[in-house]
Amino acid sequence: MRLDRYVSQGTSTSRSEVLRWIRAGRVLVDGVVVRDAGSQVTPGQHTVTADTPGETGQLVRPPGHIHLVLHKPKGYVSSTEEGASPIVLELVPPQWQHRDLAPVGRLDKDTTGLLILTTDGGFNHALTSPRRHVEKAYLAELDQPLPADAVARFAEGMDLGDAAPCKPADLEILGPTQVRVVLREGRYHQVKRMVAKLGSTVVALHRERIGGLVLDATLPIGQMRFLTPSDVQALGVAPAPERDR
Repeated sequence: MRLDRYVSQGTSTSRSEVLRWIRAGRVLVDGVVVRDAGSQVTPGQHTVTADTPGETGQLVRPPGHIHLVLHKPKGYVSSTEEGASPIVLELVPPQWQHRDLAPVGRLDKDTTGLLILTTDGGFNHALTSPRRHVEKAYLAELDQPLPADAVARFAEGMDLGDAAPCKPADLEILGPTQVRVVLREGRYHQVKRMVAKLGSTVVALHRERIGGLVLDATLPIGQMRFLTPSDVQALGVAPAPERDR
């Protein structure tokens, strides 16, 4: 993205005014003054600051919508509201923070794994809407083995006492107390409740996949990166396109 466009959209300032800032040496990329308005910057890779009329060294946030992939650690709440427990937004680096950034769906405080954060409400809704049937895959550690008919019980759909039974889910037995569960809806504590219905308890839960997007093996716990075009293709649900201006 051109530097002048990045700064213009990131500060809601006219392109002509931003050009004056750049020519005057008031815009820095990774701490270095850049006077070429056509220089390319990449959201998430470069840190841009500007000496604006109201603030010296103002951090310019990435323009347009922000979509992040987070490897959620244990102990963080998937919420935008601050409380007694830390929230996942506290993990977002300052240059990527945005007042409208929100998690897509929820992972329990003690659940780890793949979580998407976005400022695009429509994209968020598309990924979580039951009508889309976007798959979510989880690895679960149990306190004891499930009964012999567990795979069939998951495949039938299960009555958890909600208004309607759960949709059919896939259960793969990986070991005596390790299973993979694939859901096509997102009910409250669904994996834990389905397992409990069969007499076992989930002692550890990790989301490894949303749609066709698998959590990076190289993304450290607690770290995040920008969603890439190949990630969007894997998800099968695209955010609204950004318009140039």
